[in-house]
Amino acid sequence: MDEIERRVRRASLGPLVRRAQGTADQEAIIGALTRLDERALGQALLKQVRYVLLNAGSDKEGTPWKDPAKALKSVLVAKALYFSRQISNQEYVFFAASPVETIHDSRWTDGKYDFELNDIKKRMKEIEEKYEIGPDEYLPLNAAPKEFVGLNKQYGDILDEKFTEVLREFGLDDLADLNKKNPREFARLRERGRRTVTHRDEHELAIRDVVIRYEHDARRAASVQAFSAAVTSLGAGVEGLLLLRCLRSRQKASRIANELPKRLRPRKLDDPTTWTFEALIETCLNAGWLPPIETSLAKYNSAGLAHVLRLMRNHVHPGRHARDRPWVETDEREYQDAEAIYVILLSALGKVSRAKFPISEKQETDETSTRPVDRSR
Repeated sequence: MDEIERRVRRASLGPLVRRAQGTADQEAIIGALTRLDERALGQALLKQVRYVLLNAGSDKEGTPWKDPAKALKSVLVAKALYFSRQISNQEYVFFAASPVETIHDSRWTDGKYDFELNDIKKRMKEIEEKYEIGPDEYLPLNAAPKEFVGLNKQYGDILDEKFTEVLREFGLDDLADLNKKNPREFARLRERGRRTVTHRDEHELAIRDVVIRYEHDARRAASVQAFSAAVTSLGAGVEGLLLLRCLRSRQKASRIANELPKRLRPRKLDDPTTWTFEALIETCLNAGWLPPIETSLAKYNSAGLAHVLRLMRNHVHPGRHARDRPWVETDEREYQDAEAIYVILLSALGKVSRAKFPISEKQETDETSTRPVDRSR
């Protein structure tokens, strides 16, 4: 081994040697263990608390409760679950904010905010009467005079400010700050939290959302040259696209999957969400859902491309990477190839509709831009 080779070897192995020889800082270990201890609440507790939270918002007659003590109890439970890592940030926003919203709405309904709102409401009513707007109708903001639009904004701003105050009253300063600085993001997170409860079994919609998340994550990762993460996300995205196609024709997919070789045949034929990536590819191929893609230069095998991206994605497993590609780094060229395959398969399988997700990261429309604040309460 010559001197140059020894230097290269030392440079390559240096980080591994230092990490193996190094000892973790005692304070860091204690901090890590403390953080892990916070996750120690069991899933059984989570199920119980979810039941309590879902049933705490109404009394025996089914009417919204107005007791601040009950609201505070739900807020504290939501906080405890969030800090113990038993619920996500989106679920926390929903579970913590919902009881506060009920208190806020009841105060609005009971006239607690009338001192600030009545004058605005009266002036808006006068304008509506000029336009002959009936009691069950509303004046669209895009057809309303500037004065009405301005009054509607004042009305909404006061309600938003009151809601923020109630959030702080219940110790939710973090949510109050978010709602004040970025109300659109607050609404997005709350809506996602709501869907984890009310749309929990709508797998197809959830998978559509996951595929879109993977696509965004891949672009973000590539933008900072984290190409391994980007390729992994694209591979997962394609797996989601194949799964969606099988869910759209579940009976046909199950029948075809049952005819696959024993090695690939799914155990749960009636549940495509449990199938392997490879089984999804072969099912879609045999069903005719992965047609070849032709250009003026070549004809591309869609299923073959899916398998290429599957193998690229599988390098997320350290053992496989070490066996198949020891010391090889995923680079920009490979990411661009993976992205090209993703685009082709997206074209073959059908685009993922974003229309069913009203609260997205870049929401382009807002109902309040055409409809005034509901002042009927």
